Amino acid sequence: MKFAFTNAPFMLALVLGALLLPMLNIYNVSRRGLGIVRYHFGETCSAVVKAFSGFSPWRLAFSLALLAAALAWSHYHGDATAMPMLAGVVAPGQDLAKTLAAYLGRNQGPELFTVVPHTAGAAQSVVVPRNLSINRPLESIVLRYRARVTVTVANMGAVAAESPATFINKITINGTFKGTALTPIKLSGATAYAWGRLFGARGNSTFINGIRQVEPSIPYGQTLANIGNIGVYDIDVFYYIPTWPLVSYSSRAWESVPYFWQPEDWADSIQVQLDFGDATSLGTAGGATVALTAFGSAVGVPECRIFTQYCILGDFRPNTHFQTAAIIRNENQITAGMTALTNNALIQPLQKQKTTNIMFKSGVNLTGTNSAVQVFASLSDLMLDKTLVVVDNKNIRFNQDNITNKETFGNKFGTVLPQGYNGFTFIDSQTPRTAFRADDPNVVGGGSTFQLTTDVMTAGASQAVNVVQEMIFANRSDPSWLGTR
Repeated sequence: MKFAFTNAPFMLALVLGALLLPMLNIYNVSRRGLGIVRYHFGETCSAVVKAFSGFSPWRLAFSLALLAAALAWSHYHGDATAMPMLAGVVAPGQDLAKTLAAYLGRNQGPELFTVVPHTAGAAQSVVVPRNLSINRPLESIVLRYRARVTVTVANMGAVAAESPATFINKITINGTFKGTALTPIKLSGATAYAWGRLFGARGNSTFINGIRQVEPSIPYGQTLANIGNIGVYDIDVFYYIPTWPLVSYSSRAWESVPYFWQPEDWADSIQVQLDFGDATSLGTAGGATVALTAFGSAVGVPECRIFTQYCILGDFRPNTHFQTAAIIRNENQITAGMTALTNNALIQPLQKQKTTNIMFKSGVNLTGTNSAVQVFASLSDLMLDKTLVVVDNKNIRFNQDNITNKETFGNKFGTVLPQGYNGFTFIDSQTPRTAFRADDPNVVGGGSTFQLTTDVMTAGASQAVNVVQEMIFANRSDPSWLGTR
């Protein structure tokens, strides 16, 4: 049968229709949405290869043409997965990198938002009296805690492992994201301080009497000689809290911008609450007298400065040129089942949400602290082993050696996980779009269990495990957050 050139459009439509149906079946579009075709280049290639099996030469030719077009785009424009996100932004013939530079601009700040006094250096919960200003996309929040610690009469009995970052006992940030009440941040000060170190060679800074302290590493603990013996210590502690998942501090713009807190999504709803500790946050006093005053002074009170860092997006607009989502980091402490030797103990059920990282920290709680204060006396890598992420009886991360898992995590991000810290990442691909799709009933069923389990290798009445499940909150139908199985 012969076709004239004038029949080409008709033939093209016919071939496209013939190819589309098997591709839709391969993609399982009824459950996963048409957007998958646009976002996952790898699945597109796989679908094309499967779809043309046994097809006529016309179908084969068309499939190969699609594959060649995709390869050409990837060669000339970089990351193929970025193409659909920027639909409508890149003009014909315009270079993608130049377009991003023009549209994304740069970060602004840090800008001082407010100063929160730590009144009398006592354990207290302070809600910042005005909501956070979201007049531009917010990339991060930076806290700076400053105080003078004076130890008199005698040396302290012991100091907390993660002090002095422990003077901020908890950081809580609440807001309304696209009409849904969320708590995107609920972290202990110590974990918020260490978070950056988990994903990069340089973490947050602590200065004691003007000297920058070493990065959290192995071992990770504080000494009386450094802060705790009789003396005067001016401390300056920084906490960088990103609104986006730290795939890399040099993350490509389209991997971080969708998670920035946008005015359109959050409006003026974001509220910050700081739970301060007291002298027991530093450690066990013993026979010592420990006083907290203003930085550089024997009087006054400590303070926490809150800074905001924004991003200029220009004409690059959320929900027009890209879809937005919210990253959630909530920390919980578990003691039940963690104090005695046992195998396959449940640490905690996990939420059925798109999961980017799971962090767990193990150690021994400091006793004798204020009831409002929770700090670790020591951290341990030997307390837990064979920690697993499990869906029903299926191991999502089949870890048989926690120390090896810890080293592997560190290698992926070019860092050293501090003593006591360990975890699992689903975004070592350097893109949050490979998050584990626990929200998808095809991955984790409605009646299925999604859990973190472990073997407990040591015994102690004060042993505890802190867990942070970092999650993406987004519309399930949004193809930007396809994830992995």
